[in-house]
Amino acid sequence: MATHLNIVVVEDNEDLCDAIVEVLSARGHRVLGLSCAEELGDEGALATIDLLVVDLNLPGEDGVSLSRRLRSIQPGLFILMMTARNTVHDKMSGYEAGADIYLTKPVSIEELSAAVNALARRLTDSQKPLDNQALLYLKIAGLQAQGPGGTIELTTMEVALLSALARAPDQRLAYWQLLEIMITDVERASQANLAVRMTRLRKKLSDAGFDGPILSVIRHEGYQLRVPVQLI
Repeated sequence: MATHLNIVVVEDNEDLCDAIVEVLSARGHRVLGLSCAEELGDEGALATIDLLVVDLNLPGEDGVSLSRRLRSIQPGLFILMMTARNTVHDKMSGYEAGADIYLTKPVSIEELSAAVNALARRLTDSQKPLDNQALLYLKIAGLQAQGPGGTIELTTMEVALLSALARAPDQRLAYWQLLEIMITDVERASQANLAVRMTRLRKKLSDAGFDGPILSVIRHEGYQLRVPVQLI
């Protein structure tokens, strides 16, 4: 079954941005088009994004800086760069900043669609459950999660934290990365408050039918999610 992605397109050429949004939306993806990095808003919202399609020559913060910043916050985010910069040095800089795919303009619709499909397959493969392990279905838009024991209701922040962990390498994030997601409420973005949220999240996941170490504390480092997740 095809994987539909949550995609943000950051492109200051309005016509091109609209065309990309239209094409990817027609293929079943949920797509938001923005004209600059500053329109992205708070970092917590980024946890629900699967793919960033970004131009490098943006007004304000450029695409390389934006990609590097988002990659440090959410390591599991896919990044597809589209740009007129076509030298070897430019491409190396793009990949070093976090690009998964680097396409030089002009880009055909077919090539763009193929690149997005390749990233969607990678996401699907990363979410396949291990042998004999139950799968947690995280319904981002519905603020729900479903496990072998039933469906649980989640807060917006709980969805943001769970989806960020699900996308991260080894489903593990450092304290500072999780706190960046919580930065929308500065007064409450503390390690102590994070621990409280994780305790509540463990209880909810247990109610969904998962036993054992669901959310593990990595001493002096952060947290690791220990159940396979399917984002839907």
